[in-house]
Amino acid sequence: MSRLFSAIAALLLLTPSVCLTAQTPQAYNKKDQPPRLIVAITVDQMRADYLTRYESGFGEDGFRRMFDEGFAAMEHHFGFAPTYTGPGHASISTGTTPAVHGIISNNWYSRSEGRVVYCAEDTAVRAVGMPGTNPGRKGQMSPRRMHASSWADELKLHFSSPDGLQPTVIGASMKDRGAILPAGHAADAAYWLNAGDFITSSHYMDALPDWVQTFNASDAAENLLAGGWDLRDAAATYRASMADNTPYEGTFKGGERPTFPYDLEALAEKNGGLDILKATPMGNALLVDFGLTAIDAEGLGADAVPDVLALSFSSTDYVGHRFGAHAMETEDTYRRLDDQLARLFDALDEKVGMGQWMAFLTADHGAVTVPGLEKSRGLPVGYWNPEAMKARVDTALQVRFGRDDLVLKYDNDQFFLDRPLLLRAGLDADAVARFIAGIAETAPEVQRVLTAADLRVGRYNEGPEASVQQGWHAAASGDVVVMLKPGYLEYGRTGTSHGSPYAYDTHVPFLILGPGVPEDWRTYSRTYIRDIAPTLSALIGFPRPSGCTGRPIEDLLKE
Repeated sequence: MSRLFSAIAALLLLTPSVCLTAQTPQAYNKKDQPPRLIVAITVDQMRADYLTRYESGFGEDGFRRMFDEGFAAMEHHFGFAPTYTGPGHASISTGTTPAVHGIISNNWYSRSEGRVVYCAEDTAVRAVGMPGTNPGRKGQMSPRRMHASSWADELKLHFSSPDGLQPTVIGASMKDRGAILPAGHAADAAYWLNAGDFITSSHYMDALPDWVQTFNASDAAENLLAGGWDLRDAAATYRASMADNTPYEGTFKGGERPTFPYDLEALAEKNGGLDILKATPMGNALLVDFGLTAIDAEGLGADAVPDVLALSFSSTDYVGHRFGAHAMETEDTYRRLDDQLARLFDALDEKVGMGQWMAFLTADHGAVTVPGLEKSRGLPVGYWNPEAMKARVDTALQVRFGRDDLVLKYDNDQFFLDRPLLLRAGLDADAVARFIAGIAETAPEVQRVLTAADLRVGRYNEGPEASVQQGWHAAASGDVVVMLKPGYLEYGRTGTSHGSPYAYDTHVPFLILGPGVPEDWRTYSRTYIRDIAPTLSALIGFPRPSGCTGRPIEDLLKE
């Protein structure tokens, strides 16, 4: 257990909570003690339908164990857009949406800084664990751009004891944002993979712990690379996927075709060396190896003070982006993830004790079926060219207002107006925004265009427009937001992506098991990502995060 409060933890203690639910901590699990360890699992780009589509390839001790021994919310959605990794993880963590926590995308244009910023960047810190004297910006990361506390922050503060003992909170992932945002501001550590090694930043520590250095010095990553990637099972059993090698799948750099088996050692040189593991199921195996090592080394779950281990499985996202939602590679990745979950849960039983730990599993977003595949079946989908939209609007502005430089930036399907220029030109920003919206809505790929004037006053109460509103931050977002039609995507012609307010991107799993959780129980009531944090608060008994706007899931808490 950690014995020292960080400065940020002290500040968070003073932050008032504004959750819509009552703030008095009250545990609903009727246990004398909280779980000794809470494992927060995020599966990057996991659509809800994967649980049923891939079910035949799952064993009894991974996903099925969570169903059989726990609770499942079957209509669990993101209530906001854009649906990307950064805002997804931040919303799980804080119990609110980008409109409050401020992580509006992975990258976004910052008016105040005059550049595109990254959701986890922090130039005030340095990399820890990277070789060389000038490691660059890869390790300059922290949660400082997330403007709300996390449920782990609140748990850490609530369960800290007068003798100095407090919960240990650790995040780990292939991606920096996947490790940092779930762990929160007061975390003891967040680790992410870089060139085969787990690194961190000086926000958390000045040097890697001995156990992390030992893990990095082992051959764990090299052994996984040497094993290559082949199908786990006979090809004929992958009935939820299309045949191996379709025109809708991407390839590794240097690879001739998207077919099994993959010689990862041969492909590594052109695909980031050991970082190629991130884009294979082996990245998930490496993360579980690291997580189990952390449990032993840090004594997670070793006493009655609850600890937190946040694991974000990023490899599913890399695989999905490259191969798409109907590729054998994607199905195989989930079969192998099921194996890793079973290994993790078995180890938790042994190390922490059956009935002494809690785990929940969700996703940071879903993914659209490859538009090229859907188009080949006659579906009304397609691809989007944002550069063409920007040029079209600039031309219209020149005709209407006599200048084509009124748009400062077009980023994340949002127009950022040059407000100082508008002021000097005597132009009303809202009027220019409405004009741009009218031009943008004539594009055949566009469903709706929303302006800051409407979003600022909360005009929308339902539908995808309301989701866009929940993802719009008054201080950080653009003046005009373009919402594409369902099935349209700004991406290459192979593989897939995400970001929309539609069900294929918003519908994700939520599974939880542990003390006080009803077994083999499902709800089909609509629940939201922002509900996870207050549900944990109610179930375990600690205050909600500072910006929480979600509600506890009542079906889970009923007697």
